[in-house]
Amino acid sequence: MRIKINNKKYIVNFGETVLDVCRREGIPISTLCAFEELLRGAVCRLCLVETNKTDRLVTSCTTKVCDGLEVITESEKIQKARRINLELLWADHAGKCSTCKKNRICELQKLAEEYKIENFHFVPRKSEMTDMEEQKLLYDNWSRVVVENENPCISRNSELCIECRRCINVCPERKFGFNYRAGDVVVGTPYENVLECSFCGECVRACPTGALTDQNNFVKIIEELDDLKKFSVAVMDFAMEEKIGKQVEDISSEKDLDKLLFNLGFEKIIKLTRKDQGDEDEIIKNIKTEYAKKEKINPENIRTFFISTKIYKKAKKNEYLNYVLSEREIARLVRDKNKIVAGKLKIKT
Repeated sequence: MRIKINNKKYIVNFGETVLDVCRREGIPISTLCAFEELLRGAVCRLCLVETNKTDRLVTSCTTKVCDGLEVITESEKIQKARRINLELLWADHAGKCSTCKKNRICELQKLAEEYKIENFHFVPRKSEMTDMEEQKLLYDNWSRVVVENENPCISRNSELCIECRRCINVCPERKFGFNYRAGDVVVGTPYENVLECSFCGECVRACPTGALTDQNNFVKIIEELDDLKKFSVAVMDFAMEEKIGKQVEDISSEKDLDKLLFNLGFEKIIKLTRKDQGDEDEIIKNIKTEYAKKEKINPENIRTFFISTKIYKKAKKNEYLNYVLSEREIARLVRDKNKIVAGKLKIKT
């Protein structure tokens, strides 16, 4: 089967969507809700395209290919519609980036910059509101917001949620769903209870904003890494190099992972192999026992960091394991370190 995209012919397969074909062929289309192979819901409506089958714009993530289909992925009409839909999503986030855990590593923020969203048409202007209207708006905005930091692995802030449904679709235990009705609908846990699951971390990996993030005491982590009296050891799980590389590619020019980690403050890096899988607890324990004895280092001065996608281990920290960091948290550390260095350079100049 053949179709045309931007006046160029492509061979496609039955059942594919326009977005599938575009991704395969390297044709850029903005989207937030269409994530990997998850169920497509046409929620964000950023992947709009024009076709010869209708006068209306259609979502490329749900439009199936067919014989004779012709698609245009960029036009003035498409750009205008995408900007409006993006600005609607961005409206709730206006002014919150500086305090967000995912600042500079957020998909929504990246798209807002790409489309130069600067005029907030959908954010109420304080000067145009009465005190009563302002109070009602604030109450309405906060009445359904859930900020959860009770569990040791995942932090939730529904204020930053764009309801893309990624967490709903990716969770193997079906822990997320919709609460309330109509215009009050929000994504959350049943009855907004504290999240209880196996903490596989898939929801955090899939979330495009700061609504779901890894739980950790970042202030303490940075202090420990900067403390010259502490000896910080990074134990990197198998196959983590590529994951970390993808996370930091937009915020650091350093491609050498060892240098990247040393710059963060780690003194020793241990890379686990496929054979080591399942034995990481024993390897980490040996750092504060056998290795400390061999190198004549006081075990109390050693800080062990397990860098892994296994964020459930955050709940299993003990005297031998001090911290568990995901690839996303390594990116946050790189981002914050760059910010600190830039600040020092600015003061000197």
